[in-house]
Amino acid sequence: MLLLGWLVLAGNPAGAAGPFTYRYPQGPGVDPAAVTVVGQPQTHHIVRYENLYQIARQYDLGFWELARFQRALDHFYLPWETDIVIPTQWILPPNPGSAGYLLNVAELRGYRFFPDRHEVWTFPIGIGVFEFKTPIGQRFRVQNKAVDPGWRIPKGLQAKYGMSYMPPGEDCPVGNRWMGLSHYGLHGTHAPMGVGRLVSHGCIRHYPEDIVKLFDMTPVGTTVDIIYEPVKFGFLQGRTYVEVHEDIYFKIPDMLRYAMKRLQDRDLAGRIDWNRFLRAVEEKTGAPVDISR
Repeated sequence: MLLLGWLVLAGNPAGAAGPFTYRYPQGPGVDPAAVTVVGQPQTHHIVRYENLYQIARQYDLGFWELARFQRALDHFYLPWETDIVIPTQWILPPNPGSAGYLLNVAELRGYRFFPDRHEVWTFPIGIGVFEFKTPIGQRFRVQNKAVDPGWRIPKGLQAKYGMSYMPPGEDCPVGNRWMGLSHYGLHGTHAPMGVGRLVSHGCIRHYPEDIVKLFDMTPVGTTVDIIYEPVKFGFLQGRTYVEVHEDIYFKIPDMLRYAMKRLQDRDLAGRIDWNRFLRAVEEKTGAPVDISR
C-alpha cells in the first residue's frame, strides 16, 4: 500500500472532523500556497475484542473508509497488540464556493465549508442503496430542522414497518436530528454501523455525535451540494496528491481514463510521478497519495 509522503502520528486517538484550515489554488497547475489536503493520518493500537466498526467510529471515519484502506484485516477478528494506520487525511473536493455543505457521494463523506474564515469540517455519511440512490448533481437548501424528530415513512416502506409514522425514540431510523432537503434529509441514525455504507433510501445518515455538530453549525437556508467525484487532486506544502475511490455507483466505465482526464484538466500531467499515480488509481485506497515528481 502506497503511503509516500505520509506522517503517521502516534498518540491518543481523536475525532477527525476538524476544523481544518484550507486554501484553494488560484489557477491550474501547482499553487505552492494552496492547502487542500487536510488532517493527518494517525496510528491505533488494537486491543482485544475491538472491531473495525468500533475503530472507524472512534476516529470519525465511515466503515468502508477504514475497511478498504485496511483490506488485509478481517472486520471482526483483528490482530491484538498490533498498530495500524488510520486514514484521517483527506483531499478537499471541488467547492462551488458557497458557505454550505458539500456531499461527495463517491467517497461517502461531507464537507461543511466556511469560506469567510477558510475553515472546513468533514463528516462520514451513509447514502442510498443502488435501488434508491442519493441524488447527484443537485443543489438543495436546508428547508427545516428538528430535534428528536419522528419519521414520516415513505409509502414504499409502510408495509415493512406497519405504520405511516414512527414517533421519536431509540428505534427511529432518523436518529436525534433532522435537516430537511425537499424529499431528502440530513439526519442521524439509530444504527451507527451503517455510516460509511450504502444503507438508506436516498437520505444522508451521520453518526449521532456528528449530526449534532452539523445541526448546530448549519442554519435553515444553507446550501447543500451533492456531487460524485471518485478522483480528487490536492496540494500541501507545494506537493501534489491524488485520492482515488472505488466507483460505488458504477458510473465510471474506465477509472484510469477518467483519472487521466481529471489530471489533464488540472494541468498536472507533466508535473507528477506517473508510477505513483498509476499505482494510486489501481489500489483505490481512498486516502491521499503523494504523486509529486
